[in-house]
Amino acid sequence: MTADLTRRQWIGTLGTTAAAVTGGCLDQTEASSSANGNDEITVAASFFVLGDLAASVAGDVATVETLVPVGQHGHGWQPGPDVMARAIEADVFVYMAQGFQPWADDVVENVRDGDSETVLVEARQGVDLLPAPGDGHSHEGDHDHGTSEDDHDGHEIETDHDEHQNEIHDDDHQNEHQSEEHDSHSEAGGDHEAVDPHFWLDPRRAATAVETISERLAAIDEANANHYTDAAASTRERLLELDARFESTLANASRGTVLVAGHNAFQYLGKRYGFDIVSLTGLSPDDSPTSDDLRRAQAVVEEHGLDHVLAPVMESDRAAEGIVADTAAETVLPVTALPGRHESWVENEWGYEQIMTEVNLATLEAALDA
Repeated sequence: MTADLTRRQWIGTLGTTAAAVTGGCLDQTEASSSANGNDEITVAASFFVLGDLAASVAGDVATVETLVPVGQHGHGWQPGPDVMARAIEADVFVYMAQGFQPWADDVVENVRDGDSETVLVEARQGVDLLPAPGDGHSHEGDHDHGTSEDDHDGHEIETDHDEHQNEIHDDDHQNEHQSEEHDSHSEAGGDHEAVDPHFWLDPRRAATAVETISERLAAIDEANANHYTDAAASTRERLLELDARFESTLANASRGTVLVAGHNAFQYLGKRYGFDIVSLTGLSPDDSPTSDDLRRAQAVVEEHGLDHVLAPVMESDRAAEGIVADTAAETVLPVTALPGRHESWVENEWGYEQIMTEVNLATLEAALDA
């Protein structure tokens, strides 16, 4: 991807550009296998990334379904009764954690209170989480190049819902997130401080979730335990290779700051690979930029001499285009926190690994002049 490729041009090429990713590919999440009989376990995932990681572990011995439809933003989408039923009827329900998706919390509550034998897998268990950004606008300094490969300590982080009332002023917003009583991005629980849930943007932390999923599948499907263990090891190896590719590509960047014209979902990337992120709004995707936010963004472009403004895929790019029009920045480039699946990604058979490489790494390489 060239540095001068605009976001709209880039989106238009997705359907015709083949993925060229080294180190293998994570399986698709709609169905990770063909039917192998009634003994095959079924796995329902509440979020795209979890479905993709689970499919990489399941291989051809279990069926994995991502419940959020293609094109929907996984944080704000609300399922109908049929989807809720599929989640409860599955052998395994993989979800992020309490407070991340309110409807997934409902599934967990129904399973625990009812007669369902569905096994619940909290994928975030054991992941080393970062605190939620204090002001929601930036992540600067304190970069983490030494994240442990073995953060999985079996500690379950219980979270409560952090309620916010956010008015959406952007009529062109492409996704209605319907947060209502829940701000599923800023989570806190008990004595725990609020945390940033977007851990999967760090491949090493994603590898911890793979281990959690693998361990639970092996425990309930002992006949295929060795398969899950081996598949998890292979997936983990690819994720560490992905991490190494990000690190080597961005190591000699001539810039140290990027501007994201969207919500603050990317601090795991910045902290892991050593650059600063300034975002237009806070941690919730429902936040709309104010005039002060836009003035601050323009000042960041001028201060750091930025050529590119990053716009999250599956969100409106109107603010990003406006910043480019009003500053010396030249181009809008796509970035994604992987909240769901873009139709063109499905057409290209891109999973987590490919999207991280073809979208996020390509954009960061250009934006940071690496």
